[in-house]
Amino acid sequence: MSALQAPQDGQDAGDPPEDLRSVLVTSVLNLEPLDEDLFRGRHYWVPTTQRLFGGQIVGQALVAAAKSVNEDDHVHSLHCYFVRAGDPKVPVLYQVERTRTGASFSVRSVKAVQHGKPIFICQASFQQTQPSPVQHQFSMPTVPPPEELLDYEALVDQYLRDPNLQEKYRVGLNRIAAREVPVEIKLVKPPTLSQLESMEPKQMFWVRARGYIGGSRGLVQGRLWRQDGVLAVSCAQEGVIRVNHRVSKSKL
Repeated sequence: MSALQAPQDGQDAGDPPEDLRSVLVTSVLNLEPLDEDLFRGRHYWVPTTQRLFGGQIVGQALVAAAKSVNEDDHVHSLHCYFVRAGDPKVPVLYQVERTRTGASFSVRSVKAVQHGKPIFICQASFQQTQPSPVQHQFSMPTVPPPEELLDYEALVDQYLRDPNLQEKYRVGLNRIAAREVPVEIKLVKPPTLSQLESMEPKQMFWVRARGYIGGSRGLVQGRLWRQDGVLAVSCAQEGVIRVNHRVSKSKL
């Protein structure tokens, strides 16, 4: 679980900063129309894995789907599947299928294609804007404000200065400290050294971007609140977890 810090002064809570908005529209999420319901996407940020960044593929697919519905229809549900690794050297084609267009709800299917094969598929449901007589949401947990908590860098530094820190943790923490992370994170209940090996599979933290932008499976569920307590985002993601098994060497 996590929470979003409030926007900067003068920034509307529901809108991204203007420079972020222009970057998203003109570059990151920009699509070239090729035919009806067929688009081409470029301008990729390539992570160290040398594969396409999944978040941008999701965003561009959603933009492609949104171009096939009315302006007053807004997405309320999105189901996505990454089926192949993306190639950053070639464009991505987005094919939109108009599964259903109703009076209140419309469903669109999008297939992202490279080298003649789908790398990503998704289904999006859009709802026409209409008043809602019912308001309900999960209540935000009671947590201290971010101003009272240590940021991630300070917390890591605190761990590293502890003389009782095991060497296996020291190596990993030094790697974390050396990385430049564009997201500021503040743990609500940071674990002590003795708790590092027996932590609960649930964490609460405040998170925000630094400045303006621009089984073998594990299931992660998250809820993000604004600092004023309004639930902003609910999300769930399932990912693959692979464990390298170590072979114990004989000490004889």
